[in-house]
Amino acid sequence: MYTPKIFAGLMSLLLLISACSEEVSSTVSSAGEMDADGSDLVLLQERLNDLQERAQRLRDTKEIKRLQRAYGYYLDEAMWDDLTELFTDNATVEYARDGLYRGKERIREYLYRLGDNRSGLATGQLNEHFQLMPVITLSDDGMSAQGRWRALILTGQYQESALWGEGPYENEYVKQDGVWKISKLRWYQTILVPYNGAWGLNEDVNQGIYVSPDFPPDEPQTDNFGSWPETFLPPFHFDNPVGRYMPSESTTEGEG
Repeated sequence: MYTPKIFAGLMSLLLLISACSEEVSSTVSSAGEMDADGSDLVLLQERLNDLQERAQRLRDTKEIKRLQRAYGYYLDEAMWDDLTELFTDNATVEYARDGLYRGKERIREYLYRLGDNRSGLATGQLNEHFQLMPVITLSDDGMSAQGRWRALILTGQYQESALWGEGPYENEYVKQDGVWKISKLRWYQTILVPYNGAWGLNEDVNQGIYVSPDFPPDEPQTDNFGSWPETFLPPFHFDNPVGRYMPSESTTEGEG
């Protein structure tokens, strides 16, 4: 069953395909009356090349969103090995205020320590990380990208604890052998607070520090910020998309 969001996405895709088809048909129809120098054929080829490039950039944007959402599901279920495979060999991870961890094996060990050195959730454990509000910006050559997301977190242990969490990501991605991978993951912890009283009555439970005291990072955190109730706005990787701030070359995509 299609949800309104899926239906709207399908309709947008159909409209784009229809518009592209009309553009190609119009150009093909006029090709029968080509100038002697073949200029109409050159124009046709240019338009086809442009449509192919636009279609590829749309596919790349969708694949990056799928990658990030897969990250969220693996994180939810504490599937650390599957999660690690989403990264490049020289990727970096910065989670809250734990510092920077570099390279796949260091990332794998860091993730296992986040999960108490156990793969999979314990009985009665909840660990939900919703990946929301994507803004994806592709590079001009389509081989790298940046993405801003927002995580909404519900975590805890049955009859022991329940926490709310929230915060944005500013990530980077690269395309290797036709496959998109995460090259830089940076999550900024806005809050992690008890369910009872939530952020209105509680300070952050861990000040954004998870395992770094026992598992030191390779480098300090790159942004100097504190923990709730202190606030911090991570810099946006994209320009304001309205008016004079409109990116002219890059492709920036929102929800979809």
